[in-house]
Amino acid sequence: MKIETRHIIKGVIFGITTAVGLASNIVIMLALSSIAYKEKKLMPSETILFTLTGANLLLLFSLGLPHSLFAFGVKYFYTDLDCKFDGHFLRSSRVMIIGLTCLLSCFQGVTLASSNPTWAVIKAKMQKYLSLLIAFIIILSTVSSLSSALYPIVSSNSTDLKHSIHLGYCISMYPNAFLFILIGMISFARDVFFVVLMAVASTYILLTLHRHRKQMKGKRSSEKRQENSAEEQAAKMVVTFVIIYVLLFGIENIIWFYQISGSDEGNAALTDTRFYLEFCFSTAFPFVLITFNKKVKCQLSCSLT
Repeated sequence: MKIETRHIIKGVIFGITTAVGLASNIVIMLALSSIAYKEKKLMPSETILFTLTGANLLLLFSLGLPHSLFAFGVKYFYTDLDCKFDGHFLRSSRVMIIGLTCLLSCFQGVTLASSNPTWAVIKAKMQKYLSLLIAFIIILSTVSSLSSALYPIVSSNSTDLKHSIHLGYCISMYPNAFLFILIGMISFARDVFFVVLMAVASTYILLTLHRHRKQMKGKRSSEKRQENSAEEQAAKMVVTFVIIYVLLFGIENIIWFYQISGSDEGNAALTDTRFYLEFCFSTAFPFVLITFNKKVKCQLSCSLT
């Protein structure tokens, strides 16, 4: 079977991004596991990062990998049930990533504000119930994504694919335009809630860092060096995560709204771009983490020597 040049280019881009994402997230998971083994525990932010790494891997396996292989004619979903499971894992892992990134940004914001007694109490509560918060996000992600398992099928004899999401290897066929838009809008509203919350938390983090920088202005260089504490590096890492995610989320949903408006729903290039943006954060995540997290960077350096 002859493969079109467009599919080869798509396969190479998707494949490289997916392979790099899978390898780097596995490395991060191993590094955090090693830290947990040596220190007998993980810090709250590290626990969130570990869970977030797992969600990244799930998204890359359920979206990036099958999409990359299908571009080269490789298909390993043969039944409707396979597609339903993949569709559910794909959506739920995406919601987990949004929710956990939001939780991470909120926790970091509360940590910076913990000099205030009220916020110190909230921080203590978040640390105490962190496992429950993570479990809630996982359950919410799983339950709220059940609709994604209702409509995927391997293929369709229908020529009308207007109200569908076409992955190539699987197709989500919605019965009508009402359900297609309703489910999409409910998912969008849920995701926007998390995105707005993480953006607010990150704005507070940026304002706090800016205020601290102004306070440090005019002090000796030896004192300035203390500014780059682990807490502030973690804050900068979280803000970077949020900026990347908000940008990708924004572009992805602009494309989605443009398509459901009927302007260009069948444009394969736009659809591929939207799917690609969905897992770009998962590939960028490990590199941002290594850049800002000295403990992980040190663990990786020690493992290589």
